[in-house]
Amino acid sequence: MEENVRNIPNNLEECYVELDAMSPEDSDNWIKATEKDAMGMAHHGLGQWLRNNWGLWCGSTLKTYFEGLGLHHADDMSGVILTSYHRHKNGKDINLDEQVQHYKDFWAKNKLE
Repeated sequence: MEENVRNIPNNLEECYVELDAMSPEDSDNWIKATEKDAMGMAHHGLGQWLRNNWGLWCGSTLKTYFEGLGLHHADDMSGVILTSYHRHKNGKDINLDEQVQHYKDFWAKNKLE
């Protein structure tokens, strides 16, 4: 992963641009993996990097963007970024509303929010 933070994106489309520019060494393998496997590979590596460097824990405009969609936890935000990017790179519909609803349902069911 690139050490220097580039621009912190303001929305999901800008996330794609930044992720493309970062092009991690193993990105081809990650993109070719099934979605489930790709998310498993990325959550603690790239996902953690996104949460920490793109201000998903505190105060970035990207966090505010996701809060506007109804997401409030950094793990959920990075999950949507990674899932959407994987789908985008594989030419699939990102189904953003469905992804957001998945996390909302999780928190409602577990009454943890």
